[in-house]
Amino acid sequence: MALRLQLEPRALRTLCGCPSAVRERLQSELGALAAGLPLDGPLVTGRAGLVVLDSGFRVRYQLELSHRLLRLTHMQPPQAQAR
Repeated sequence: MALRLQLEPRALRTLCGCPSAVRERLQSELGALAAGLPLDGPLVTGRAGLVVLDSGFRVRYQLELSHRLLRLTHMQPPQAQAR
């Protein structure tokens, strides 16, 4: 099931602060996440959850299935990029 993707301001700032090559990869991974492509585990409904993307970004989210909405609340770059 495809979901609409919404980035909270904090997650959007992280995305905007990435170099363009990293941002493009991250956008592709987030698109796949919203499209419902297989992950390591199922997304948690109704409460905050965490998923680690292939790029190493840790993404905190809130899944609202009744609205078909995946709200990204925070994104943390991989440790190597955070330094």
